Amino acid sequence: MSLLITAFGRFDGGPNCSEALLDRLRAERGALETEWGAPVACELLAVDTAGVDAALKAALSTHRPTHVLLTGQAAGRDALTFERVARNRRDLGVADCRGRIGPLGPVRAGGPDRRAATWPDLDGLCAALAADGLPARPSDDAGTHLCNQTLYLALEAAETADPPFVATFLHLPLLPEQVAAAVPAAARLEACFALPLDDMARAVRLVLRHTRRDA
Repeated sequence: MSLLITAFGRFDGGPNCSEALLDRLRAERGALETEWGAPVACELLAVDTAGVDAALKAALSTHRPTHVLLTGQAAGRDALTFERVARNRRDLGVADCRGRIGPLGPVRAGGPDRRAATWPDLDGLCAALAADGLPARPSDDAGTHLCNQTLYLALEAAETADPPFVATFLHLPLLPEQVAAAVPAAARLEACFALPLDDMARAVRLVLRHTRRDA
């Protein structure tokens, strides 16, 4: 049961909370691997709609995971949200790192309109996080930016992967320091929920424990 965790780099004119979380998880990887009972790999992806397919394929080929936890920033979310659906659509409301913006067509020409996340028991997982004081819920709307695109691509890759793997996308609220600094993602909102990095890291550890227990 090997695990790959991904995050995105700088986005929307400021730091990305998922990158901050990935840095924390890298620093704690030994403890994570003890808890998970197997290797844990961490990969940072650029917010590049044209390049993310190749970058994700390279990470999957290198690490050959059985579980893929994709993470990314979602300003305005008031909880940790686990995505259950990816849609075959790209419509970037905020430019990617190379300036691409607006409707860009499907994630995969000719691909199915929707793909369903395969990580087990997302409802039970969210309930376990909530019981530990962490705001969490499942979501059926991953947006139309790279978070949705990457989940769609991961689920596509899983259909032919050896070994097979399961995947979901975890959307993260902004960090309190991002809100305090009025990064563009926060400045556009009248009110903005924030979640400390310690809580995000604790949530990932709970995800691992819950999933490992039910494996």
